[in-house]
Amino acid sequence: MNRPRTGIFATVDGVEYPANSYPEGGAVTLVVRAQANPNPDLFGRDTEHDVWAATVPTDRCERIVEITSIANYQGHTCQVIAIDPDGSVGLHYVGTEQAAVVRHGFVQVDQGTWARTVAVHEITQYRERHTDLMFDEWKGRQPE
Repeated sequence: MNRPRTGIFATVDGVEYPANSYPEGGAVTLVVRAQANPNPDLFGRDTEHDVWAATVPTDRCERIVEITSIANYQGHTCQVIAIDPDGSVGLHYVGTEQAAVVRHGFVQVDQGTWARTVAVHEITQYRERHTDLMFDEWKGRQPE
C-alpha cells in the first residue's frame, strides 16, 4: 500500500479503485496503472494514457471518498503530501496560526500554503480523513 494515500477512491463490487476526478453527471471514472487488467468485466485499456479505465455509474459504487492523509507536527495539524523512502515527510500546514508555523520552520510556497519537510519519526497521529462524496445522494434516499 502506498503512503500517503491521497485522492478520490471508489468501491465497486467490494474492491476499491482510484478515480481520476470527482463524480460528475452520475458517473465516476476509475483509473488503474497496472500491467494486468484488474477487472476485465469493468476496465478497458486507455492506450493514450497507458492505464486501465472505467466510467462507472455512481449508483453502482458502494462508496466514493476523497482521502486526505493528515498528521500532527509540533502540535500542528498538517496534510501529509509525501513520504519518501528515506523517511522524509512533506507537510502542508492546514491551520490558521501563521506565526507559530514560521517558528517551527514552515515556509510559504504559495499564497496561503505553508510547507515543511521533516523526518517521519517527528510526526504523530498519522491518519486518513475520508470525505464521503456520495453523502448528499444517499442521505436523500428513502428507506426501502
